[in-house]
Amino acid sequence: MAGERRHFYLASIIDVFDRSIVTYHRGKACSTNDILRTVQKALLKRKACEQDNHLVIRTDNGPQFISKAFYAFCEQASIEHERIPPHTPNKNAFIESFHSILERECYQRNCFETYEEAFKEV
Repeated sequence: MAGERRHFYLASIIDVFDRSIVTYHRGKACSTNDILRTVQKALLKRKACEQDNHLVIRTDNGPQFISKAFYAFCEQASIEHERIPPHTPNKNAFIESFHSILERECYQRNCFETYEEAFKEV
């Protein structure tokens, strides 16, 4: 926020087939439960349970994604979980590119006074 250098989290789910952001989580924190709700929302939005497609989710190695709860969720939902090797953001190029554009076009061009103002702009 303005002059305070506070930050918030943005976790986005991109469909690499059509390059669209399916859904996202934004907040002052980003827990495993936040991620699980976001993935569930994406699955519902894309009606994944009605399809026979083999789903793959690729993530970095953040604590939310290496948790036992996330592993169990992927197992239960028959989602293949790919984790990129540390320090290789190019392996997650689609979402890294999106977040880079968001940084340049939104975050760097605005000075937000409140979290709500930032959330609204994002």
